[in-house]
Amino acid sequence: MKYLVHFIILSTLVALAVLMYHENDIGYINVGLGQYQYSTTLLVLGAALLAASMIVYVLARISAAVARLFASLGRRNKKRLEDKSRNALTQGLIELAEGRFDSAEKMLLQRVDQNESSLLNYLAAARAAQQQGAHDRRDEYLRLAHLATPTADIAIGLTKAELQLAHDQTEQALATLLHLSSISPKHVYVLKLLAKTYRQLTDWQQLIELVPELKKYDVLPQDKLLNIEVAAWNGLLCEITTRMSYETLTELWNEMPHHVKTQPELLEHYARSLVEIGATGEAEKLLRSALKNNWQDSTIQLYSELDVLISGKQFEAVEGWLNDHPCDAYLLLALGKLAMGLTLWGKARSYLEASISCKPLAETYVRLAVLLEEHLDEPVAAQNAYRQGMHLLAGDYGSEALIRAENDFQRVLPADYPAVDTSADVRPELKVV
Repeated sequence: MKYLVHFIILSTLVALAVLMYHENDIGYINVGLGQYQYSTTLLVLGAALLAASMIVYVLARISAAVARLFASLGRRNKKRLEDKSRNALTQGLIELAEGRFDSAEKMLLQRVDQNESSLLNYLAAARAAQQQGAHDRRDEYLRLAHLATPTADIAIGLTKAELQLAHDQTEQALATLLHLSSISPKHVYVLKLLAKTYRQLTDWQQLIELVPELKKYDVLPQDKLLNIEVAAWNGLLCEITTRMSYETLTELWNEMPHHVKTQPELLEHYARSLVEIGATGEAEKLLRSALKNNWQDSTIQLYSELDVLISGKQFEAVEGWLNDHPCDAYLLLALGKLAMGLTLWGKARSYLEASISCKPLAETYVRLAVLLEEHLDEPVAAQNAYRQGMHLLAGDYGSEALIRAENDFQRVLPADYPAVDTSADVRPELKVV
């Protein structure tokens, strides 16, 4: 289209020129403005207009060239400043990583106004100030970061919360994280830091209420999430210690999810709490049920500490565990104590001696001594059992001391009493009286 217009104009001019030449008339032009008159030929006017056009064209090209020159100089200067700013950021981050926090802070603030990523400068400067204990400067850099990039609320807020947690400003960190949670309730890292903060504040109720959100958005691996749940419910158990009663304990226990109640740490804590309020029978039932489904060394050890009476049928069920755990010292100790409660003195003695042969324990020696002294009328053997228990209580765990104690113990056994097999992989023969 442009070329067509040019062609039409040029054709018209050529046609006019030919016509004027044919008529021998170069044409005249009169221009009047008030009392002023100007006359000239068309040829002169055309030449003047052409010259003026050339002058305007040349001036325009010169102006454009000058403008391009200044623009180029401006771009070069801007790029030079940006390069210096980026270099300052890079060097500042290196200083920060190498632990030179004072120089890092100064470097990060150099030419920060010329850096398009000034947000990074301010956030890194805040971390450097934090490391120097300059919390006022830290907060100021975070404020400047917000002014530089108002849309980066989450990034700035998370940095602020991390620094507050690192400085044990847990309450302030909680306020920051709650604000971020209101802005972005599904943000995974915000939820993760909230869980950490509630745990540090020992706010177990809030931590438990947060667990569904942690599960919903897959914030933590399953094992870590389970640890958080167990810690939270354990914390609540500890909190009710001052007002502990059977009703409050059982009410709290019933509120717990089933998968949490099966964890040994929490189950054993609950059992100990039951023992503290005198509900030892309930604790025994709980631990016996747990051991039936999930054998744990810590659980059988706690079970062996109980002093409780059970029925003969329940005793037989506990004895059945020996099929899978024939030389568990704590199981044998528990059986010895339970047998004493059922006045099965001979069986109690056999179990206690078997427990000692598997693993000498001070409590086992004491229980055996009581049995020998009060129920079997063997004061000498009881005295030696007491003495051997004292060896353990005094920290005399040397092999020679235990061998001496075992030899002394064997010397005072009745002549008609069968020897106890001390090998760990053979279940001792039990003598029932």
